[in-house]
Amino acid sequence: MSRLKEAASELVDVALEEGAKDAVAEVFDSSVDQIRYSNSMVDISNHSRAVHAHVLVAVGGRTMASDVRDLRKGAETVRLIVKHARASPVNEDYGGIASGKFKYRRSQLDKRILSLRNPANYVLDAIDGAVSTGAPDVGGTFFVRDSKWGIASSKGALAEDANASMDLSVRAFTQPEASGHAVLVATNLDKMRARETGARAAELAIAAKNPVSGEEGRFDLVMEPFFLGGIVGATGGMASGLAVELGMSMFAKRIGKRVASDAVTLVDDPMRRSMSRRMFDHEGKPAKRNVVISNGVLKTYLHNTSTAKRMKAKSTASTGPLVASQFSMPSEPMMFHPVLEAGDLKVEELVEDVRDGLYINNTWYTRFQNYSTGDFSTIPRDAVLRIRNGEIVGAVKNVRVSDNLMRFWKGIDAMSKSSEEIYWWDEAAPPAHLPAARARKMKVTRSS
Repeated sequence: MSRLKEAASELVDVALEEGAKDAVAEVFDSSVDQIRYSNSMVDISNHSRAVHAHVLVAVGGRTMASDVRDLRKGAETVRLIVKHARASPVNEDYGGIASGKFKYRRSQLDKRILSLRNPANYVLDAIDGAVSTGAPDVGGTFFVRDSKWGIASSKGALAEDANASMDLSVRAFTQPEASGHAVLVATNLDKMRARETGARAAELAIAAKNPVSGEEGRFDLVMEPFFLGGIVGATGGMASGLAVELGMSMFAKRIGKRVASDAVTLVDDPMRRSMSRRMFDHEGKPAKRNVVISNGVLKTYLHNTSTAKRMKAKSTASTGPLVASQFSMPSEPMMFHPVLEAGDLKVEELVEDVRDGLYINNTWYTRFQNYSTGDFSTIPRDAVLRIRNGEIVGAVKNVRVSDNLMRFWKGIDAMSKSSEEIYWWDEAAPPAHLPAARARKMKVTRSS
């Protein structure tokens, strides 16, 4: 047994000895190397490591979840967690944890990522790619991530997993109000194309020069995967069974009904090789691929054991981190790795069929005025380019997309055949594999 599985199993044993009926412990050992750069120069490089555990216990219908920051005091902390659980009110929403004789798939990782000697070379390549393309001012971040985790539960879970990844963010400027942003996520060292990522950010920054204030109205939108990252993340959150129960989802009472166009198939695929790949959820249930929307039709909500029991459904192995919920139970069901299935067009072809529209590189501040109806707004940032009669004719600024999320997905009429993994901590999370997409007649307003 590995040390992480063994540590998790020991914490579960302590909880059971103290009288817990259910217990789950997940132990993490995560290392991150970060390089930050601005003004086309490296600013800082640092390394961090965190070893800790998430623990959930249930005693007579009373539950408590907590983070164990010092594993040397793990047994003592678990005893306190059980004690506090006993003093808590009965959790009427708790439906237990996953139970069974589980079999887990073996994961793969590129161990070369863990032995990088000069990660700063990738940053220098990205900077050079942007500067040589024509953007003199470049900034961003580069992360190398090494994660290991082991899980154990009182109901049969016992497993371990590991992942290694790199993620590069490049933001290039040609003018104070003309920028382009490109990201690259790689779980294979051979796919780390830093120079090309820098060049792509610069190309967008060049196209974004001399922006003028945008017009209000309804426009066709051609959106890069980067823009879609935040939108897909919000959509995945609404697929959570708990979000539906709390009235925080536009998908309530819509299983089997159309919620998007025929072009839209949205899948959660945690086992796909990616930055967020994992072989089991946070209850220890083996991961599975879940088709949430198939050709525009809502197929399922995402469930943990508790939401599945309350909603008379089956768990989709979608339990989120145990201590991320205020409800002291296995966390809200979540998408681990969204995949928006690609289409059959080139990105250029998405643009060619637009008479009056915008090409959008990125977005931020995606906010909802009403979660239950899906009314939202988001502010495009970096390159926002004007499309007229199938051609990009300039750049705009100070615009906001203000519409309805259900209408947005029903307005998608085409996707690019190319797809890429996208992640950016500020908006595009969780990591997702996404194509570019075109949405017809979206409402655009001014942002200032």
